[in-house]
Amino acid sequence: MRLTALGSASLLALFSLTACGSEVEKPPEPESTQVDSLSGVDLNAPLSVIGTEPFWSLTLTERDVTFERPGEEAQVFPRHLFEINKDKSGPKRAELLSNEMSLTLIAQTCSDGMSNRTYPLTAEVNLGDEVLKGCATPTANLEKDKP
Repeated sequence: MRLTALGSASLLALFSLTACGSEVEKPPEPESTQVDSLSGVDLNAPLSVIGTEPFWSLTLTERDVTFERPGEEAQVFPRHLFEINKDKSGPKRAELLSNEMSLTLIAQTCSDGMSNRTYPLTAEVNLGDEVLKGCATPTANLEKDKP
């Protein structure tokens, strides 16, 4: 009986060590950088971005980003997903980056300076060496709220 108790204790110790050794800590899940909304605006929906002085616009559809300026030919770029800006200070930001241009949307209201219209997002576009500032809203809102 003593041999059995000793054997049982040894087996119990062995199982305990085995159980401890089999617990592998999982690395933390990487933080997702994709963002789907900003200030209540669905960033996957069609968006309109406008600017004045000089006048320009960006239209974001499901697949493309079209940059337009009066008197110039439209430029079309592939649409990418928005990502959270890595800089955590200040208002929340979402960035759409490509080799040709970048669009940063900032979670703060914006006025186009030409009308009494208020937009839910402030926008900044980098196109080559040019930095353009403007406002952004879902395209459906722009159409609905025409003056």
